[in-house]
Formats: sequence, structure tokens, C-alpha cells
Amino acid sequence: MCGRYTLTNKAEVKKKFDIELDQNFNICPSMNVPVLTNKIQMLKWSYSPDWAKFPMNLINARFETIHEKPSFRNAKRCVFIMDGWFEWKRYFDWKRREHVKDPYYHHLNSNLIYVGGLYNETGCVCVTKQSVKPISDIHNRQPILLDESQIEKWLNGNYILSDSTSPKVQIHKVSSYVNSPKNNDYKCIQPI
Repeated sequence: MCGRYTLTNKAEVKKKFDIELDQNFNICPSMNVPVLTNKIQMLKWSYSPDWAKFPMNLINARFETIHEKPSFRNAKRCVFIMDGWFEWKRYFDWKRREHVKDPYYHHLNSNLIYVGGLYNETGCVCVTKQSVKPISDIHNRQPILLDESQIEKWLNGNYILSDSTSPKVQIHKVSSYVNSPKNNDYKCIQPI
């Protein structure tokens, strides 16, 4: 899954896409985010099918079912731009006798990361797949990561399930500071 992410490398975004963005260390669902379609545009990270009477506010879609679910029947392809994302590792702490969720930051040393997505007029959703090492050590799902050379293929409707980016992802534990959407600074990604 992907429930929070970062886009902090303003210089690289400006260089590649010629847009000015503020650094964001804690992008949350329902925020407007930059995505690539046939151009770069800002879309709400929250997706509802065009037939829904009430907002469904989807933020992730399983790749395995995007062609089966009516929710995505009329969706178009997009690509999320980020430089890291957060996953929460769940486990049972026997000492404290309780279930615990620890946040981990996944990144490529501030390099941009491209993630396959879907969109319509209501907003956009990240597409996920079964995770691979090292990501699978934290969570069983991961975003569909795209090499830069795969962006156009994804936008044109090709199926892309393997990439050279996933094995390079670096992961470190961060504090629960990131859990609050109000927090948006370096402390969200600071290793602990």
C-alpha cells in the first residue's frame, strides 16, 4: 500500500517538469498532488468512480483487479511523482502484549520515484502490486514503481510489473511523528 509519501526534491522537479513546488514531507490522501498524464497536472489524491453517488475516497488500487472492478472501468493512466513513501510494519509486541505499527520510509536518496496510477475527473489513485525484496520485509504490497523509460509505456496502457527501481529502494525506520498529517518537515523522514 501507499498511504503517505514525500516530494522534497524541488530542484529536480523544476528541472524535469518546469514547475515550482513547495517541499512536502508528509503528502496525505485528499491533497492535490502533481501527476503526469499527457502533461503534468495537479489532481486530488482521492478517487471515486464516475458513477458513485457518494465519494469513495480510494487512494490505492490493486493491479491484479483494476480491469475487473467497475470502479476503474473508465479510469485513465497517470504517474505519481514522489521521492519516497511510508509504510507501517505491523506486528505483535509480546513484551507490551499489544499490536504495534512502526513507520518506515522508502526512498532512493532523494531521487525522483515514478509510480503507476489511475485517474478520472474526481482524482487519482496509486496502483499497487505484491511487494518484492527489500520492500516485502515491511509490507506485502508496494506501489508499481516505474523506471523513467517505462513512464510512456504505462501511460499508453502497457502492463508493467517488473522494474529495476524496486531492488534499489532504501528503507529506514522513522518516528511516529509522521502519523500526524499536521507534521510536515524533515523530522518525518529522519532515521531513528
